[in-house]
Amino acid sequence: MASVRTKLIALVLGSFVPAIVGAIATERAAEHELLDEAGLHLEAIGRHFDDMLADYEQHALLAVDFAAHDAHFDEALASGDRAEVQSFVDQIAGAFAHHEIIATDAQGQTVGIANEEDGVPSLQVDASPAFAKLLAGERVSGLFAVNEGYALVDAAPVEHEGKRVGALALVTPMDAHYLDHLAELLDADLVLSVDGERVATTASHPAPDLRSAKEEVVFKEDHDHLFALETFHPHKLQAHGHLVELTATRDVSELRAMARRDLYRHLGILGVAILVVLGLALRYAHKLASGIESMAAAARKLREGKYEKAKVIETHDELQLLSESFNAALEGLEERDRLKETFGRYVTRQVADHLMARDQELGGELVPVTVLFSDIRSFTSISERMPPRELLDFLNEYFSGMVESILTHRGVVDKFIGDAIMAVFGAPTPEPEDPLQAVLAALEMRDKLAKINEDFAARGLPEIRTGVGLHYGQVVAGNMGHSERMEYTVIGDTVNVASRLEGLTKDLGCDIVISGQLYELVKDRIEAEPIREYQVKGRAEPILVYQVLGKRQA
Repeated sequence: MASVRTKLIALVLGSFVPAIVGAIATERAAEHELLDEAGLHLEAIGRHFDDMLADYEQHALLAVDFAAHDAHFDEALASGDRAEVQSFVDQIAGAFAHHEIIATDAQGQTVGIANEEDGVPSLQVDASPAFAKLLAGERVSGLFAVNEGYALVDAAPVEHEGKRVGALALVTPMDAHYLDHLAELLDADLVLSVDGERVATTASHPAPDLRSAKEEVVFKEDHDHLFALETFHPHKLQAHGHLVELTATRDVSELRAMARRDLYRHLGILGVAILVVLGLALRYAHKLASGIESMAAAARKLREGKYEKAKVIETHDELQLLSESFNAALEGLEERDRLKETFGRYVTRQVADHLMARDQELGGELVPVTVLFSDIRSFTSISERMPPRELLDFLNEYFSGMVESILTHRGVVDKFIGDAIMAVFGAPTPEPEDPLQAVLAALEMRDKLAKINEDFAARGLPEIRTGVGLHYGQVVAGNMGHSERMEYTVIGDTVNVASRLEGLTKDLGCDIVISGQLYELVKDRIEAEPIREYQVKGRAEPILVYQVLGKRQA
């Protein structure tokens, strides 16, 4: 068996386990929360990017429509006034940074251009499906292959006096430069892919090859870094016949590292606390073990019925208080057992247990019981022939046998009335077979009296003849008397009838009689014969009286 010291140390260490598990769980939850926030940010990027494209498309189309229907611009384009066309294009470019503004004549040749990169127009008539449509007089909006890359094109044809004289286009090259611009707005690195091949990426992208298979946030490790990423399929970016994807990526390694640093810090604090508490526990364990061992030894003695106090450990704390309280409780138990033993000599054990288990107040409750009265016949003549001391011994020997029969059958001796005995079956603790047990007790009293008389005859003592009456009914059982001097007893008509039946045995010449009510409850187990009905004093209705012969044979 493990010692108290070992268990105390194990308890101290075990008490920190929930704290450690809780710290780990808390930090893990914090880590997941931070990563979830990063994931929510990426999900928001998809929606935000779609909103940006929608706003851009709306503004771009408004701009090209406005320009295409501007009379000065139409006339300048129709007359081939390059200076006027360039001036107009420059004005539009001021509202659209990061976008090329291109004006062409009816043959598709560039007449004016703004925000041009490296001096080379992004659109060429022979290389752009977008401008092929424009030359056919169609409006253009979407992602198109341009100069070995891809660009967003929003363009409209320009007419003058009913004739197409050229076109105006807003071109947004989807290259690293533009993706860097978007990355600042969206707070994420971006990769543009067409049919699974990378077309453009932000300049400083740490992991451009990462993709998510579905349009949902995933977390992937790459070179000791953790990335949160999601691949979108913006409707605006879908090129004709090609699958276009935009992957947004955020490096969340620092978020994870921050959460884990907090975890290591908390675990370190817990480790120091464990060492300090463990040292104090080891110091206290010896005193605690000594005190408990002393109380355990006293408890073992108590189990043997010996009251030996535990050694008080002077620790000036709860341990000392526990030892003192244990000894005080031991004294209380010793006093209670002494009181209970003494009390049990004056009342039966059932009544003693009943009274000591609850607060004692005057009053009672209505319960069904079987009442037994037993009385010695011609006791006056016996008492006249015996000295008082011998008479007392004579009665006590008789009472011992009779009481033993009553107690054997779970009866309660209510009181001794001179040479008479009053017993109750069913109070204070009722049982279903109380009526039968009462009659069996009376039969056993008959048998035991025969043996007592044999012994008395051998010693020259007078023979005892008794009468026993039993009745079943309702009584009030409880504490009677005064608040300073009370007695647990039963009262009621049932008690009176049982007493009257006992008195009838003298005239009937039999030793045990019972009422008809009681006979109906025990007739399957007890053999009895009816005598006749008697008018009992104090009752309006007569009672059928039975003489008990013995147990019914099975």
